[in-house]
Amino acid sequence: MILEIKDRKSMQDGIERLCAFLLECDVANERIFDSKLVASELLGNVFKHTNGTALLKVEIMDGEVRLKVSSSVAFVPPEKTVCSDVFSEHGRGLYIVDCVCERRTTTDEGEIVVTIKTK
Repeated sequence: MILEIKDRKSMQDGIERLCAFLLECDVANERIFDSKLVASELLGNVFKHTNGTALLKVEIMDGEVRLKVSSSVAFVPPEKTVCSDVFSEHGRGLYIVDCVCERRTTTDEGEIVVTIKTK
């Protein structure tokens, strides 16, 4: 499944389509929740940090959900994350993504790729 996300409104619609797709593919509810959380964070970062559009690619293979997010404007998050202090207003999202996912990488083309178990 490939979704073009142009703005925050289409992001909400895209995430709903993502959840419906994962439900149809018999992904466990907890992993659908994780996928929704991760997609929301990564797509939201595109709009927050680039003012570009995003492309969300979703694959299910080998017992994993693979989410690929790319931006029309180059955006590469830090490779390693740490949780911000308790008084910070920002900086926890990517840390949460890393805690939920099996792994997170960035391709040579600039796609952020995360994997989440299906069960």
